[in-house]
Amino acid sequence: MVVHERSGSARDRVGTIARRHPVLTGESYLVSELAAFMVTFAVTMAATPIVRKYALRWRLGDKPNGRKIHIDMIPHLGGIAMVVGAVCGFLVVAFLAPGGTHDWKLLFQRMFPAVALIVALGLVDDMKSLRAVQKLTVQIISALLLGFSGFLLNTGISALDGTWLTSLAVTVLFVVGISSAVNLIDGHDGLAAGVSLIASVAFAVMAAMVNSSMLAIVMLVLGGACAAFLVFNFPPGRIFMGDTGSMFLGIMLAAVACSITMVQPTVRTFVAVCFVLGVPMLDAWLAVTRRLILRSPLFRADCLHMHHVLRDLGSSPKQILLVLYSMEAFLAVLGILVLQGYVLPVILGVALIAVAFVSFLRIMIASRTAAPVGANLAASSLRPLKSNVANRDASVGR
Repeated sequence: MVVHERSGSARDRVGTIARRHPVLTGESYLVSELAAFMVTFAVTMAATPIVRKYALRWRLGDKPNGRKIHIDMIPHLGGIAMVVGAVCGFLVVAFLAPGGTHDWKLLFQRMFPAVALIVALGLVDDMKSLRAVQKLTVQIISALLLGFSGFLLNTGISALDGTWLTSLAVTVLFVVGISSAVNLIDGHDGLAAGVSLIASVAFAVMAAMVNSSMLAIVMLVLGGACAAFLVFNFPPGRIFMGDTGSMFLGIMLAAVACSITMVQPTVRTFVAVCFVLGVPMLDAWLAVTRRLILRSPLFRADCLHMHHVLRDLGSSPKQILLVLYSMEAFLAVLGILVLQGYVLPVILGVALIAVAFVSFLRIMIASRTAAPVGANLAASSLRPLKSNVANRDASVGR
């Protein structure tokens, strides 16, 4: 009982911090928001080539194999540059933000343990591949830290939000799910960074709608890191973000999603944030479902993600991004409209997700039953690459 009260008060404090500052009510807020994006963008832009240089020197990168079809080693420590850029952006904004640094310091103190642990996990995995169970264990611990710090998902459903324990359990599932989902879509140049950029912008708009300038700034910082990294990661990518970057993006998006539902705890808000995270969540659900249907190990990597399917259907690297970016942007807009109280976007969003789920799943199952795992996908992707080595597209669709 004591733990419940203590954690409840932590949740209340996080919610209070998130809603304390009004949005865009003066020039100082505009300065803070512009600084958040620009500083992060500039630092990430400057840090990425440096990280790439040392990653190449230390031979830390993705090497070609049965699943990764690029012909050369591609450095995969780009997430370090993104984290460094975000930290610099937060530090600058903390001093520029109206009202001083107290609230920012409190927010950082509550987020730091979980985010630092997940970034450390990604970094270790990038340097020395970890087993899936090891990664999942650390992800769960990180999600628990976030929950104990007061970041709890509010679904608006009394059966799930009724007690602190049930709320914590739902939060852990959500945070682990989103961090894993962003990690799963990081299998194609520009995909994870671009989708996360769109989600960050949508969450920034939602934060403004629920009167939380602080959450808007957090998302602009994340957006700045994603935008800068895309300069180097857009097809053909010269560097990958690795697990360091994808795990960082995942937990930050999950934390802000939880915060938005805490500021406005309704079913509508929960549906809205899920729509914004629609593409990574869809790919994750497809991965779980097809592996259960095919009786494959849940943690075994394959070549049957959405970007693999689109590639097998003949889409070019940039066409794949166009399809998935468009889907993410459409769902994000629907999420914003749902938060405003419209009903039709809920129907449209559910319909789009259902059609996409069934369509992709049918192709995935057919591909798996017609040939060994990923064999037809890899073969069809490698054929055009043999004649396109000169344009460096071989780094795409790893």
